[in-house]
Amino acid sequence: MLRRFTQWNWIEAGLLVFPLSPFLGGLAVVGVTVAVWWRQWRELLNRPLVWGLGVFALLAVVSSLTAIDRTAALLGLFNFLPFLAVFAAVTCLIRSPSQLRQLAEVVVVSSIPVVVVGIGQMFFRWRGPIDLGWVLFWPLEPGGAPSGRMSSVFEYANVLANYAVIVWALGLGLWADAWRIPTGNLRWKRLLLWTVVLLGNTIVLLLTSSRNAWGVAFLCFVAYAVYLGWRWILLGLGAIAASVLGAAFLPDGSGGGWLRTIVPPYFWLRLSDRLHPDRPVELMRVTQWRFAWDLAIDRPFFGWGLRNFTALYESQMGLWLGHPHNLLLMLFAETGFTATLVLCGVVAWILFRGIQVFYILETREKLRLFAIINAFISTVLFHCLDVTLFDARINILGWILLASMEGFIRQKQQFIRNTL
Repeated sequence: MLRRFTQWNWIEAGLLVFPLSPFLGGLAVVGVTVAVWWRQWRELLNRPLVWGLGVFALLAVVSSLTAIDRTAALLGLFNFLPFLAVFAAVTCLIRSPSQLRQLAEVVVVSSIPVVVVGIGQMFFRWRGPIDLGWVLFWPLEPGGAPSGRMSSVFEYANVLANYAVIVWALGLGLWADAWRIPTGNLRWKRLLLWTVVLLGNTIVLLLTSSRNAWGVAFLCFVAYAVYLGWRWILLGLGAIAASVLGAAFLPDGSGGGWLRTIVPPYFWLRLSDRLHPDRPVELMRVTQWRFAWDLAIDRPFFGWGLRNFTALYESQMGLWLGHPHNLLLMLFAETGFTATLVLCGVVAWILFRGIQVFYILETREKLRLFAIINAFISTVLFHCLDVTLFDARINILGWILLASMEGFIRQKQQFIRNTL
C-alpha cells in the first residue's frame, strides 16, 4: 500500500496533467481517493464535516429520485458525489504550509501548455480536434470557441476563463512568496518564472473576453494589494478601473467620449455589451435568474432534480440553456433550499475556521493560506455569473482547493490543542 507522502505525490502528478488529459489526471486522483478511503474510512466517517456532506448527498439523491427527468437528475449526481469523496480524501493528505505552496506550484505550472496551445489557437490558427479517445480530447476550434474568444484545450472560453482565474490567484501568491525570499539566485529565478507564467495567463484572461473573469481577476489583485499593503498599486488599480468603467458606461457629455479615445475599444465595447445590442431577453442573466428562483419557490424542499433546469427553461422560453449562470440559484432550483444551505454551511464553516487560523500563523504561512483562500473565493465569485463545474477540471480544482484549506486548518488546530 502506498505511503501517505507518495499518495500526495500522485495527487500532484494528477493535477499536473489534468488540464491536458482529465482521464489520466483523474486516474491518479481517483486511485488515491480509493486508497485513502480504504485505509481511513473510520476516521473520515467520524468527522462532522463529512457527515454534513453526506446529508447534502442524501438530499441530492432524494431530489433526483423525485425529479421529472430522473435519468438526467441521476446523471447530474456525478457532478457532485464523486468530488465529495475526493474532497474528504485530500483533507487527509494536506497538512503543512509547504504542501499549500506545492499545490499552488503544480496548478500554476500545469497552465503553461494551456497558455501555449491557446496562443497557437488564436495567433497561428492551430486547429483540432485532437482526439486520442479517453486519453485526450481537445476540440481546438481555430480562433476559439465561440469565435474570437480563446478556449485552448477547453470546449468553451468561459471554462478556460475560470481556470485562468484560479491560476492567476495562485500565481500572484507564488510571486509574492518568492518576493519575500532573501536576496539570492533562488529568489530571482522564482520571480522570473512566476512573472512569465503570470504574463501568459494575463494574455489568456484578456483573450477569453470574459467580463466575469476580468472582474474576478481584478478583485483578486485588489485583495493581494490590500493584504500586502501595496497602496500605490491600489491607487493605480482604482484609476484604471474608473477609466475602463467610465469608457463603458458614461455618456459622451460626461467624459465617456474622451475616455473612449483612451481605453481600447476591446474592453469598453465588451463590458458595455455593445457588441451584442440585440441580445434576446431569454439569454439575459436576469431572466434566467428569475426563472431559477421561481422554480425554487415552486418546489422548495427537494427542487426539480439536477440537470432538469435545461428542459424546464426550454419548454417555457423555447431556448436551450444548460444552466442559469448562477450556481447558488441552480442548486436552489434543482436540489432545494435545504440541500443547498447544507452545502453552503459546510463551505462557510471551513472558510470561517480558515480566517480564525489565519491570524495566528507566521508570515509565510499566512501568505500561502491566503493564496489558497483567494483562489477558492475567486472561483466561487466566478460561479455567481456562470457555472463551469460541469467541466471536471474546474470541479476538481475547486474541491481540492477547499480540501487543502480544511486539511491544513485541521492539522493546525490539532497542533494548537496539543500544545495547550
